[in-house]
Amino acid sequence: MKRLLSVLLAALMLLPLAACGSSDGGDAAEITTAVTAGETAAAEDTYVYDGLPDSDYGGADMHILTTTWYQAKNYIYAENLNGEVINDALYEQRSEVSERFNVTISLTSKDDHGVVASNVDKMVLAGDDTYDMVFNHDLVTVGNALRGDFINILNIGGIDFDKPWWKGSTDIFTVNGKLLFTANHFALSGIYMNCILAYNKDIAASYNIEIPYDNVRAGRWYLDDLIKITADVTSDIDGDGKMTENDMYGFLTSYYGDMAIQSDLGGTVISKDADGYLVLEYDLDRLVSIMQAVERLYENGSNKYGASNEFGADLFMRNQGLFTFSETRVLYEKVRTSDVVYGVMPFPKFDELQEDYRSSGYDIYWGIPVPAADRAEMIATLAVAMSCYNYNNVVPKVWELVLGSKLSDSPDDTDMFEIIRDVQYVDLGYAFSGESSRLTQLCFLLQNTDSGSVASYIEKRANVAKDLEKINAKFDEVIG
Repeated sequence: MKRLLSVLLAALMLLPLAACGSSDGGDAAEITTAVTAGETAAAEDTYVYDGLPDSDYGGADMHILTTTWYQAKNYIYAENLNGEVINDALYEQRSEVSERFNVTISLTSKDDHGVVASNVDKMVLAGDDTYDMVFNHDLVTVGNALRGDFINILNIGGIDFDKPWWKGSTDIFTVNGKLLFTANHFALSGIYMNCILAYNKDIAASYNIEIPYDNVRAGRWYLDDLIKITADVTSDIDGDGKMTENDMYGFLTSYYGDMAIQSDLGGTVISKDADGYLVLEYDLDRLVSIMQAVERLYENGSNKYGASNEFGADLFMRNQGLFTFSETRVLYEKVRTSDVVYGVMPFPKFDELQEDYRSSGYDIYWGIPVPAADRAEMIATLAVAMSCYNYNNVVPKVWELVLGSKLSDSPDDTDMFEIIRDVQYVDLGYAFSGESSRLTQLCFLLQNTDSGSVASYIEKRANVAKDLEKINAKFDEVIG
């Protein structure tokens, strides 16, 4: 059935304390004061429960260590209520989870990510169990994991990894049956750092461009469609005979957008074998076709303006771009403060052979230090409860702020939100790229080579297979 987010958002505020823990719908009577019986059923159908028992941990403390890098703290924790929507939602999440399980959840945020990673090494070596969870820069967290600093999350009982807040991370990060680090809705970083397609509604209207929402819903939104739409918009506004930052573009992105595009279209070069180990594997003919198509797209746009993680936002904010492929973070922090009226869409599929939309991005990962293993059940329970609350309550609020309007005010935006939310993930190769410069180069083929040279470019980096063997060996060595 079609999800009714407008109903959900109204009903969530009235759900009782243990809403995530409930699974039998017995609290529905509490909601009927605000919505009709039929709407209540819809909200109950939509809400995803964690299924956890309401354990009492006797006032125990879960202490999280994070970094000052990239405002990491703000993605997981709010010290006090301050009237800001997401801050207050995170505060309410912590308050409700703390009360439900009789715990205190505290956080220490200090030092750059490299210092935090080094300190974790030292604490694990010393058996220091001060911290229950480490939430740090993605690639350095992988380094900590491969040095044996974290336990295997899959060994903790009572976790239902089929819940949607684990999607896009658990399967990807598991190697040889070990999940030493992960990223999920415990934090909002994956939402903000996910790459999505945004379009300028005023420019679309001025060019009489109809955004193909119905095709997107039906799974028939392809890269060729995006190329056709953007072709009519690109123009040399100042008439100087060359395309510069003063002109109009059909499509804008930047360095980190290139990686996400390659991955979203299925241009990955790393996969797993039957035993769950990382291997070099790719379809060269398809990869060449993907790169050729993206090169045609870039004839209608640019990936060169602004910083590597700003995705041409300045031009988009000046009404010089129909589409931008950007992290949600940039839309939230920059674009929504401008006068641009925009909508969002998933990046298109490459062709009919691609079964699902994909929405690649970046994240901040977390792991449970080995000295805290005795508390693993409590840590996992709290992480799941917080993830459940965020998935149902906080993530829709993030999207409303990004879009600048209530999801219930726009059925199209609601549908696009749901499509994107359910296909978000971190690229397998990028997740481990901190362990191999060759792997990084292969994740950014659109930056480093072209369709005519990609075969030789990959061949020259064939030793990445040996890098992957070393990563696999480290997973074997880690007790977890």
